[in-house]
Amino acid sequence: MLKNNVSDHKLNVEAIIKNINTISLELKKMKELSQLLLCDLTLHFNNPEKTEDLNETEKNNPLFEKSELSDVSLAFNSFSV
Repeated sequence: MLKNNVSDHKLNVEAIIKNINTISLELKKMKELSQLLLCDLTLHFNNPEKTEDLNETEKNNPLFEKSELSDVSLAFNSFSV
């Protein structure tokens, strides 16, 4: 029974580590996207006449695919504390 608890604990710790890594990757993507959006805002407010052409380009060729957190399944919910 003790071995079973140790192996369950190990699986839980591994699942938590995997979830932390997934969350970390999502946060990095969000940080990069927010930096690009901030650059776009800065460019737009400093040179509004030059950004009109860029708006059409971005609509036709988006920089990022939309990432939704619901796509990420967290293993943390699969076990009890």
